[in-house]
Amino acid sequence: MKKLYVLSLAVVFILTTGFVDMMSDCVSDGETFYSLAEALKKPLEVKKLDISMSKLKVVSPDISKLTNLECLDLSFNTMSTLPNELSSLKKLKYLNLAGTRYMAKVPEVVFNIPSLEILDIQDHPEWKKSVFDDVVKRLSKIRVITVE
Repeated sequence: MKKLYVLSLAVVFILTTGFVDMMSDCVSDGETFYSLAEALKKPLEVKKLDISMSKLKVVSPDISKLTNLECLDLSFNTMSTLPNELSSLKKLKYLNLAGTRYMAKVPEVVFNIPSLEILDIQDHPEWKKSVFDDVVKRLSKIRVITVE
């Protein structure tokens, strides 16, 4: 009975915090791809790429081949930085970096993504408030999600 109760609490937590659908703020139409390798087979068709929780230590620079990419979920991976090629994604509107605990701060390339509208940087309790403040200040025209 105790296990069932704990599981029920976990489900309630997930449903109320939004961790089930981290792409919910992404309003792009089309299929969601769940693997960069699969996405690279149809690079011009890819608008949504969700490679969250994939134990990624690096993001391949090949991601720049996804020229129509609008929504990218990299949450809960173990990379410490992002490739500079992200700044070449001219249509990228939504970037999720929630829970990327190996990043000491938001990588500089994020500030160079030309069409970024939403940046999710939730679940970084190890970051000082000044890190969040700096991001909000530098991306003043962008919706930055820090906590909900």
